Amino acid sequence: MSGIMKTNWNKEQLLKMAMKTKSDTINKQTELNKKPLILIVGNPNVGKTTIYNKLAQKHAITANYSFTTIELNSDFIQIGTDIYELVDTAGIYRLDNPSEEGQLTRKLIFDDRDKIIIQVIEAAKLEQSLLLTAQLLELNLPLLVVLNMNDELGMHGIRINSRVLSESLGVPIIETIATENKGIDNVKKILSSLTVSKNPRNYPIICKKYFKQMESIFPDSNGPPQSIFTLYAMEDPFAKKWLSEHYDSRTVAQVNQNFIRFIDKYIVNLSITFLNSQTNWIRNVVNSVVLKKEELTKFGVQKFGELSRHPIFGWFIMIGIVAVTYLIVGKFGASFLVTTIENQLFAPLISYLESVITQPFFKRMIIGDYGLLTTGLFNAVGTVLPIITLFFLMLNLLEDTGYLTNLIILTSRVFKKIGLTGKSILPIVLGFGCKTMATISTKILDTKKEKYIAIFLIGLAIPCSSQMSIIIAVLSREPLLAFGLVMFILLILEMSAGLILNKIIPQDKQSDFIIELPPIRIPDVRLLFQKTFYRTVWFLKEAVPLFLVGAFILFVLDETSLMRLLEMALRPVVVDFLSLPINFSEAMVMSLARSEAGAVLIMNMAASGQLSTAQVIVAIIVITLFIPCISNVMAIFKELKFKKSVILIAAITLISILIGGLVNILLQLINYRG
Repeated sequence: MSGIMKTNWNKEQLLKMAMKTKSDTINKQTELNKKPLILIVGNPNVGKTTIYNKLAQKHAITANYSFTTIELNSDFIQIGTDIYELVDTAGIYRLDNPSEEGQLTRKLIFDDRDKIIIQVIEAAKLEQSLLLTAQLLELNLPLLVVLNMNDELGMHGIRINSRVLSESLGVPIIETIATENKGIDNVKKILSSLTVSKNPRNYPIICKKYFKQMESIFPDSNGPPQSIFTLYAMEDPFAKKWLSEHYDSRTVAQVNQNFIRFIDKYIVNLSITFLNSQTNWIRNVVNSVVLKKEELTKFGVQKFGELSRHPIFGWFIMIGIVAVTYLIVGKFGASFLVTTIENQLFAPLISYLESVITQPFFKRMIIGDYGLLTTGLFNAVGTVLPIITLFFLMLNLLEDTGYLTNLIILTSRVFKKIGLTGKSILPIVLGFGCKTMATISTKILDTKKEKYIAIFLIGLAIPCSSQMSIIIAVLSREPLLAFGLVMFILLILEMSAGLILNKIIPQDKQSDFIIELPPIRIPDVRLLFQKTFYRTVWFLKEAVPLFLVGAFILFVLDETSLMRLLEMALRPVVVDFLSLPINFSEAMVMSLARSEAGAVLIMNMAASGQLSTAQVIVAIIVITLFIPCISNVMAIFKELKFKKSVILIAAITLISILIGGLVNILLQLINYRG
């Protein structure tokens, strides 16, 4: 019995052990939540997420346009012997009165936990970023400035003296090219020894008197950071809220009294005074560190950006990009790659499995008409994967060049007609990447009207990247006119829905259309393929399980005869109204799990000759407009109230059937055969 102990555990002892394990887990999580923060902050589109990925060794998606990061990315990392929570925050231009997406970033900056701040600055846009720097210097926190994208300085005709910049700011400066991993090791090294630096800014006398009067209320060790007083002077409500959360009502009232007394005594507009002080300081810093500046040439790659947003040439460029995507994704991906993979890999594999699996039930479940492999895994990996990989490659190319921002500006002229102005155009365009993230990104919008219209249009007729890739693949096997008809109908429907909603929803204030215009960049090929790889892996992780679930549901429905009951219930709609084969109902079921899963079944039906060109058009329109996928539905419920979400989803479902039926009737009236 040496080395072996037999233990009899009773239920009470087991329960105590389970409770202790649960308690230890909670305590460990609580302990992690108390770890100091490393906040990566900066203006939108300066490379924050890329630096986060390098430091955390993660791969959050990046792109060359603003507001890529809508929700926070975070992870725990070790610096020296200490554990920190590294947080990639949403873009923010300034601490006073930030946009809605910047408010969460500001809340983290003023969080009571110990923290280090890494401000990422796009080197070519130093002056624009220094406004945030001026405010961060007032926090009395360890601050590191990362001067990113240094490789673009030459293109802008600029050289920056980082040593002088460091002396001017009083904080360390690290030059990086994050996409190439240059300078990242220096960031890691300096974090372990970073200390609080004294604010080097020289304020006007009136500002110094203001600080002195406000600080006199608090003991030396108990006063708020200087930045709170600055926000208070700029009449930002956040300052009063922060003070009320950290001090008693008597102290807060005294602060307000001192502020009023100061204003009455000096008769000064402190908000304007602080803004002028910041502007003058920024100008002096820029003049001392920018060694050379020339006008950017108008005849390089930037000319493409100008043409892309031109009111005439921009539309021709957009049509050209759609045509190239059609050829690459549809003709090469669907017609060549998918066919080759199916003939060379999956057909022989299915034949082998047919000879190996002899039990009829398991044969039907694995490789039957609704088999887990044939309908589930093989469709996801053999059909969707090659197509969507090519589409992701094209999407990433457009993102990294900066084309999408120019497309937003181009289409803004059209979207204004349907009540979508300002930032609401961004989520609409993002919907072609991922409808779920586009829906979540509507939180950046300022009005409820814009938010509701944007969410409705995203859920209605905008196919996400995975669905769009399969739609292109399906229609590429039909006459080119079929592709044009489907795109035209979806566009007209989207515009009509927007116009109607704009009329029936009460008028609300409109936001100004202000968006940072990034330079057109020639993408790094290695990073382009790396980003495509990560997006493809993300698709596999998310889509394959849902394809398998959808296939299993169809298998169970078929085995239990529930499929026939479903077909009987849907026959008046599918067969009589839409003039589609009854097994189109299977595509409708699959699309509930993943939107592109239903489109794959349509592609299989078309390939096997079950659908005419007219039926393909109707089927694609219905499946595109049909109930959004599960993740998008959850996002809709998250952003809207329950009642509004139910109405929106029900309306989209009804519209999909009605429009499909009307298109079917119209095609029959004109005797369209393709």
